[in-house]
Amino acid sequence: MRESKILATCTLGLGFSYNGFRNGLDLAPDLIACDAGSADFGPYFLGTGKLQKSKETLKRDLRLLLQGARELAIPFITGSAGGAGARPQLDALADLVREVAREDGLNFRMAVIPAEVSRERIRNALHSGHLAPVGSVTPLNDELLAATSAAVAMMGVEPFQAALEAGADVIIAGRATDPSIFSAVAIRAGLPAGAVWHAAKCIDKGYLATTRPQDGSPVLATIDESGFTIVPTREGSVCTVKTVAGITLHENSDPFRVVQPTGMIDTELSRYEQIDDRSVRVTGSRYIATEHPTLKLEGARRVGFRKLLIAGLRDPRLLERLDEYMDAYRAAIARAARSLGFQPDDYILNFRAYGRDAVMGPLEPLRDQVGHEIGFVVDLVGKTEAVTNALASRLGPTGSRLDIHGRMGGGGNFAYPFSPSIIDMGAVYEWSLWHIMGIEPGELTSLFPIEMEDV
Repeated sequence: MRESKILATCTLGLGFSYNGFRNGLDLAPDLIACDAGSADFGPYFLGTGKLQKSKETLKRDLRLLLQGARELAIPFITGSAGGAGARPQLDALADLVREVAREDGLNFRMAVIPAEVSRERIRNALHSGHLAPVGSVTPLNDELLAATSAAVAMMGVEPFQAALEAGADVIIAGRATDPSIFSAVAIRAGLPAGAVWHAAKCIDKGYLATTRPQDGSPVLATIDESGFTIVPTREGSVCTVKTVAGITLHENSDPFRVVQPTGMIDTELSRYEQIDDRSVRVTGSRYIATEHPTLKLEGARRVGFRKLLIAGLRDPRLLERLDEYMDAYRAAIARAARSLGFQPDDYILNFRAYGRDAVMGPLEPLRDQVGHEIGFVVDLVGKTEAVTNALASRLGPTGSRLDIHGRMGGGGNFAYPFSPSIIDMGAVYEWSLWHIMGIEPGELTSLFPIEMEDV
């Protein structure tokens, strides 16, 4: 019976069990793969091109993964390089791969696959009606598109397949859908698409498919003609029906359907079975292809510069009248802004009261049950660094000395945990692109040119 084995770790740079990984190699996988990024951290990393993880943690994981893949002469694939899959992050991760290969004496054929999409291509889709927003995002126009500092598309499995056909041993790709990173080898082996795609979805977060993610166990998916089996490779780690079925729901609004560029993973008829103490068998999964492929676009634009003030508030008089206090605080900063010649739309000022309603905001049902102290975050975003710097210098003195109708004041309201009390967060980005773009079938590969090299 034909089968294909995929050894998966969690996100590159998060670490994984060394012993579990070595055990996985002993099970003769056909592919080692992991994803390397996520949009969970917001648009900052896409906008700046900075790596989400440190080079030290990335190199630790890369060294083990590359050594293991070369030891077995099997491919290693990762996508969404560096966090957001932008070109600067892709180049930085490829440089780390070259560095590890040089230090360890490894030789292989490497494919680097960028995910950038030109503004012209996006503009054409916008004006031809082939671009649709996902959820509630700012409506896209030419001005907003021109202000976008970075734009990527989430590639599907096709560029990975093309790189393997070109002889790649190692594939470092830009932004990609998570399951596509894990699917290429098994699809090339001719295994059923439903089993391949669903297995890829179940292992794309590695040890999150186990009962104890903190143990860092890699997982091995064995895909065959009738379904797939998932087992953790670290001794003592366990996969259950609950954990495997649960990971299918991860980052997905529909409990049964996961959209990909060329179709949809359909798990409504999937059956999960605990076949032993550690392993789960899944059958009945389907992949429903579409005639009209699409790509998810992500883009970031800079909207300003942020500084934070964090303080502890414990004065019961202030906590009793916190909304009144925040209104007075906001008004005082507005007066300061006017005195400096700033306009109301030159800055945004937000307050977060941790211990009252900072997490859920107006939806917090226990908002009136304020404890004896709160963590108070003052969040200032100015259009320019000059605006942010000027108003940030007023945040501490204004808030700590603020008097409400003669009942408070004198400078004792704020307990600062840090010095300096103002924290510089740098540039602020928002999602300018969070859209689905309709494409021609040939663009599944042509939009993602493959750069081959011998390392």
